[in-house]
Amino acid sequence: MTAFEKNSLNKRNALYSFFATLVVLLGTILSGCDVMKSSGYSEDWQEGVDGETVESIAYGDESWNKIDMFFPAEFSHEKSRGAFFYIHGGGWNSGSRRDMRGFARRMAKAGYVSASLDYMLLNKSTSKNYSMFAVLDEIDAALAKFKEEASKRGFELERVALGGDSAGGHLVSLYAYSRGKTAPIPVAFIAPRVAPIDFHVDAWSKSNPEMLGGIVAVMNAKKQAITREQMLNPDEETEALIDAVSPLAFVNAENAVPTVAAYGAKDPVIGVNHLPKLAAKFAELGAKSIDGVDPDNQNAVVFDPIEYPNSGHMLAMDSDCAKRFYELNLKYAERYLNANAK
Repeated sequence: MTAFEKNSLNKRNALYSFFATLVVLLGTILSGCDVMKSSGYSEDWQEGVDGETVESIAYGDESWNKIDMFFPAEFSHEKSRGAFFYIHGGGWNSGSRRDMRGFARRMAKAGYVSASLDYMLLNKSTSKNYSMFAVLDEIDAALAKFKEEASKRGFELERVALGGDSAGGHLVSLYAYSRGKTAPIPVAFIAPRVAPIDFHVDAWSKSNPEMLGGIVAVMNAKKQAITREQMLNPDEETEALIDAVSPLAFVNAENAVPTVAAYGAKDPVIGVNHLPKLAAKFAELGAKSIDGVDPDNQNAVVFDPIEYPNSGHMLAMDSDCAKRFYELNLKYAERYLNANAK
């Protein structure tokens, strides 16, 4: 085996090891139905009464290019221009659009058309073509299809809110901050939960530099591994690779999409450093809470962080915070999604 092949193999092994650990952790945490409900993943739903579900809408040629859509029971002109679109987590290599049904159904019951997405996951069959940018392209295609299908039902979508958990939260954030304003449906705000926001070593409480290097390399479709030393002391090229897949690098005055972000203070998966870094970046931009912003100030930078003090990665132990997160989603929707939004 050549040195190049060894580097590539080590990179893949480190990444798969991270994914395997993450999946085991999530599988253990998700074992109880009570956890699923308290984490927000389930929602009571009576088909035809609460709304209508349209499943497995293809947005591309690959077998995984599917979205499920959820239409509210009653059409409201006030809420017909905006929508919610959800992206599941699972360490970028597992999970399903069905994982986000609870969130999508909740917003359909609140009067908004919504959807959940399946996208390219990293596995042996996709590893040759995988990159974070290929996934972002799929989100572009999915949003275009979402807009087309919604139009058939009388929902002429002009803006969308994105939500996602963990890896899905990372995708939501990276997409919104880097492509949100040019998206097929412009991104009005995002509501990520437990999202990895930065791939620099200091963002991860229990970081393994080699593992992070593997993740950054694969996301950038780089065949050569990024070494421990390069991650600890990034040169210009490594810095560019880290920034390319780190949502935090795209947060500036122009791209700072309004954000309500939820994190657990006892998160064993991504650690507890992502929220402070994101909050600091928004603070630099003079961000205000939606509760304190002038309703007529359309240029205000708006950011609402919610830290669940007793919760880990599943955000299952703080019902008051979960309620606050939902309420903020509705407040953001009223300001940024409804027909009178500017």
